[in-house]
Amino acid sequence: MRPAVVLGLSPTGLYAIRELGQAGVPVLGVAAEPQTASRSRYLTHGPGRLVEPDETRRLQRLLDLFPADQPAPVLIPTSDQDIDFVIRHAETLRGRFLFQDSYVDGVCDRVFGKAPFYAACREFGLDAPAYLEAPVGELTGLRDRIVFPCLVKPSEIHAVKDYMAGRKVLIARTLEAFDAIIAALPPTPMIWVVQEIVPGPESNITLWCAYLDREGQPRQAFTARKLRQFPPGFGSASLVASAPEEETRALSERLLTGIGFRGIAAAEFKRDPRDGRLKAIEVNARPSLWFAVSTASGRKVTLAAYRDLAGEPPPPETPQLNGVRWRYILKDAWAALFYLRSRDFILPAPDLTSAGPVTGRVYPVLDLSDLRPTLDELLNYGGKFLRRLRPKTKSNA
Repeated sequence: MRPAVVLGLSPTGLYAIRELGQAGVPVLGVAAEPQTASRSRYLTHGPGRLVEPDETRRLQRLLDLFPADQPAPVLIPTSDQDIDFVIRHAETLRGRFLFQDSYVDGVCDRVFGKAPFYAACREFGLDAPAYLEAPVGELTGLRDRIVFPCLVKPSEIHAVKDYMAGRKVLIARTLEAFDAIIAALPPTPMIWVVQEIVPGPESNITLWCAYLDREGQPRQAFTARKLRQFPPGFGSASLVASAPEEETRALSERLLTGIGFRGIAAAEFKRDPRDGRLKAIEVNARPSLWFAVSTASGRKVTLAAYRDLAGEPPPPETPQLNGVRWRYILKDAWAALFYLRSRDFILPAPDLTSAGPVTGRVYPVLDLSDLRPTLDELLNYGGKFLRRLRPKTKSNA
């Protein structure tokens, strides 16, 4: 069987590795450093994993593992950095690997940047939050055009990962808070986004994902509701439930088929209580952290991508099981505690009943048939905790 190469060994990569591995696909995992999925039992092709911090050497090792005279493996990036890697090296990888068209036909650019994304939303009749954008040195010029409260976020979060320290956004309730935020931003040339905060609880957020095949047809389409996030309010999913969100599906597919997208995609919307309309928040051109709930609900998005790119028949389309809850246990426990203790947070507490009754449970890392990633994740958390306990040493300089 043609192998799959999953770029990224985070919990998102672990989702893809498990979905493919459980279908009998031999998988190689690739990353710059050891991560949660590094010892998954489903890493069965060749050495199982390729961990190389140097990008040039990582690319060469990939080419060495898959000579041109062998069947081309299917390449599945699972983070924005991995997509950047594929785009930068597309000419070298093309012909030796199979990957979705959106990475080389320019369509990916229409969902990556805020300006082209919101332009596409307007073109296809989707509502979106108001936003402004500028490099660091020009953010002060936006002061008179901002409606508070607002959020400030980098256009390329992986480029300022250390500065953000786990945060996805910075919140400014007042003009004074905005001034303090921009005064502390690192002096990078990237664009920063200042965006309207859509009010209402996190449980107003709805999700869609699918694989759009070579004819642009959505395969294994799945919808869900996000119930909590970490960090609370504006982070990554920590609690998600599969749910029948028909309007979210229709809007997502209108946008992505409209721009000619081909490949794995995940979309996020939020229902605005002020007018009752869904506002488009973002689209990712890859699997997202919460995709394991789609597998548990009967929809196998990454497997559909693998089979289409490999020239194999698609997996059968089965009815979506609703009410399956996906929970990132430690992060969601922190988020739940935050809402119990918070009295003046900018968003109200989520409504956990909005997704209906619970019919099943699944977790991004914990899986009794594949326990080593869980042990590695716990060791990773323990290491981070111990490092934070160590006193910082002062330089003698």
